[in-house]
Amino acid sequence: MKTIVRVILGLIYVFGIYYLALPSPVYPDLSSSTLSDEPGDTWQHLDQKAFYTDKNRQEVIQELQDSFSLQFLPSYRLNYRPEETTQFVREQVPSNYLEEIVYPLRESLFVNGWEPQNSPEWQAVPYNNRLRIEKYNQYYYAKITLRLVESSLWARILIWSLIFPASYFVFKSLKTSIL
Repeated sequence: MKTIVRVILGLIYVFGIYYLALPSPVYPDLSSSTLSDEPGDTWQHLDQKAFYTDKNRQEVIQELQDSFSLQFLPSYRLNYRPEETTQFVREQVPSNYLEEIVYPLRESLFVNGWEPQNSPEWQAVPYNNRLRIEKYNQYYYAKITLRLVESSLWARILIWSLIFPASYFVFKSLKTSIL
């Protein structure tokens, strides 16, 4: 029985190493959108990109999730409050929504969207008088800011390798406390 458990754990460990060693997905661009050239979106924050677009939230998230993908592995979406944008993206970025596309133990893509037409502070104002994004003599529905958070391969493998002895000691501790 112990041999079977060790073989299964060994296979899980090897598959985990394979998953962690896969090449990272490409940092996506948003199609049919204009890349922002504002200083805060370019040279000041090299791990971020921003786009002006006419796409709504569902279209943006679906496109980014499709383009930020590993071959056969699903990603997970985490939804955050817009107030947490300062913690995960950067300070002084307006936000209506903040989502994270995650590959556990690997990389994450934070997607911050600002749709001024849907902003709560403008709900009392008639729709035609609401704030609109104007850039390059064109009006846009939303500004999308992307932030890619990556980890090094060695850090991933170290954490993955430490999960196994930690799990063993937790299991052993639970076993002694229950019996």
